[in-house]
Amino acid sequence: MNNHDSIQEEASSAMTLQIFHRHLKIPIDLYLSTVQAFANPWDERAYQYFINDYLKDLGDPGIIGMVRMEKDEDHLLFDAAVRYPVAND
Repeated sequence: MNNHDSIQEEASSAMTLQIFHRHLKIPIDLYLSTVQAFANPWDERAYQYFINDYLKDLGDPGIIGMVRMEKDEDHLLFDAAVRYPVAND
């Protein structure tokens, strides 16, 4: 028997979310000074914290999801999945 056969998924009236990718280029020194409370600044939670702080400053109500990071000599390049509620019609 497959474990999936015993799982039942019920209908949900949960909110629908639309996802946009925000691409940000951030000076490394700015990033590190913002996330200094994190023991590991190279953890996704630190990335999410930084981007959430940035969106709050903009007044953007987005909900941060997964964040991918690359870096060059002086900058971090973030690809952040940001979710926004969509009305269910």
